[in-house]
Order: sequence, then structure tokens, then C-alpha cells
Amino acid sequence: MSTISHIFKKNLGCSINTFINKIRIERAKELLLNTNDPIEQIGAAVGIPDASYFSRVFKQLIGFSPSKFRQRFR
Repeated sequence: MSTISHIFKKNLGCSINTFINKIRIERAKELLLNTNDPIEQIGAAVGIPDASYFSRVFKQLIGFSPSKFRQRFR
């Protein structure tokens, strides 16, 4: 682990990649609730162009798939 990664994880409690994904998913939540854009397009808009990876990361962090999140909270 690089020094910066170690310091980041020590201070924020998660890896740099996890932190970035959390920011991406927070933006994706806003887009899911406030637009009719397809889920694949939202994934790409937040920097995760692979739709299956986007769905996997979203579900891991939120507990719902993007489509279930949209249905449940819209």
C-alpha cells in the first residue's frame, strides 16, 4: 500500500477507490430520483461506464440495485 493510500485509509476509514465510489453513487442517487435517464447512462455520467459494475457498486453501497432504488424512493 502506498503511503498516501495508507494515510487516506487511516484518516477516512476507507480506501481512495471506495471514497470515490461513494461520491459517484451519491450523485447517481440524485440522478436516479430526478431524471428519467437510463441507468446505464447515469452510470456513465458518474464515471462508471460499465453498467454491471455500476449496478454492483451501487448495490454494495446502498443495499438496493439502481432500478429498485429508483422505484422505491421516487
